[in-house]
Amino acid sequence: MKDLLQSVIDKRSDGVHVEARYHQRKKIEVRSNKGKLQKAIVDDFAGIGIRVLVDGAWGFASTSKLDKSTVKRTLNDAIAAARNLAPSMKEKIELAPIKPVIGVFKSLGKDPLVNHSIEERVKLVADTDQLVLKADKKIKGSLIFLREYQNHRIVMNSDGSNAEVFDSKHDFYVQAIAHDAGKMMPFMDARGLCGGWELFEISPPEKMVENAVRISTKLLDAPLAKGGKHTVVMDPKVVGIISHEAIGHTVESDFVMSGSAAKGTIGKKVASELVTMVDTGEQDYASGWLPVDDAGVKPQKTVIIEKGIMKSFLHSRFSAHHFGVEPTGNERAFEYNHEPLIRMRNTYLEPGDFKKEELFEGIKFGYYLVSPGGGQADSTAEFMFSMPETYEIKNGEIGGLVKNVTVTGNAFEVLKSIDAVANDWRLEMGNGHCGKWQPAKVDGGGGTTRTSALVSGEINSK
Repeated sequence: MKDLLQSVIDKRSDGVHVEARYHQRKKIEVRSNKGKLQKAIVDDFAGIGIRVLVDGAWGFASTSKLDKSTVKRTLNDAIAAARNLAPSMKEKIELAPIKPVIGVFKSLGKDPLVNHSIEERVKLVADTDQLVLKADKKIKGSLIFLREYQNHRIVMNSDGSNAEVFDSKHDFYVQAIAHDAGKMMPFMDARGLCGGWELFEISPPEKMVENAVRISTKLLDAPLAKGGKHTVVMDPKVVGIISHEAIGHTVESDFVMSGSAAKGTIGKKVASELVTMVDTGEQDYASGWLPVDDAGVKPQKTVIIEKGIMKSFLHSRFSAHHFGVEPTGNERAFEYNHEPLIRMRNTYLEPGDFKKEELFEGIKFGYYLVSPGGGQADSTAEFMFSMPETYEIKNGEIGGLVKNVTVTGNAFEVLKSIDAVANDWRLEMGNGHCGKWQPAKVDGGGGTTRTSALVSGEINSK
């Protein structure tokens, strides 16, 4: 396969820059709902994506036919697309220089997924579903979902990068739905990582069932939160979602160039001096593990915010040239027929010096935000997220659950209000995908963090 990719890169004297990428993926999904198996799918596919830079414009084409003549035609299609686009380019694309990435990189875990059969996966999902349904008489519904990707990528370019990557990334979801007296409350526990079957040792399904059932049943009788601006303590899961969704997207340099809230902030104070935010692909087991990006660039550990000061955006080779900086290795494509985009990897706050329990001390009233749900954020850094697992804090102690909680605000204002970050650093966003025109596996987290935010609820509650 390397020879096939090399054939479209070698011996070019026409000034065409070529990036050739092979991606083979085995995708497995198993889903059970209310005790019934809904699907068990195995999809194995592969193809080549070719991106070229011609006369200051990108061209992209892809194919699933892996023979030399078809790949050559695909290259020519990409070149033709670039040449057709070039006359309309207001800013010609130029690329920052890189050092080539050469080598073989693997993250398959201690117990690779390939060692386990589809029958074993189906049994795991079915058995977990039964555990949920039998756990409590108030549980009337369930959803168990296993999804995994086994990936083999080869990335080559005209600058000499020649990297081969093997990894596997999978997620496991356990949802319990409690019913009582006309009320219904769901809660989902989910985990994901880059690695192997050891996910189920790190997060045993039985523990996930116990957690989902416990919270869904308690939410049935939980009160609403008291609306208003409150002191909040954020679990690493919540720190991760704020870091990724509400801050991370604003510093992706394509959004910066379009006028995001981060535009013009380099060197300026944007957060508390306790905040150092990082994006990197280095961590073992993190779902955003990335040893080479899809443009053939070695990903850097990128310090976005250092002690409250904006230090860097996330860059492609083009945006790095535009801003006069080095590429950060953030160009990623989800599958072979996707063009690389600027995407986050693992985005988090560095740990602080506090112990977690110290963050609750002195809080007369506030909320402990443990598990985020759905929500949205935009390039202005405004966000709104549901918080399905939220507890009251009273007189420095964690109290009972409250329900239907939504937290809103401006992410940079939230960062400026941070007055404590704990040393219990974790990445907790490995399940699911980031969506930016195409999916991407990412991770995020940090240490438990104290700040203030606007919480929805009963405004006149006593």
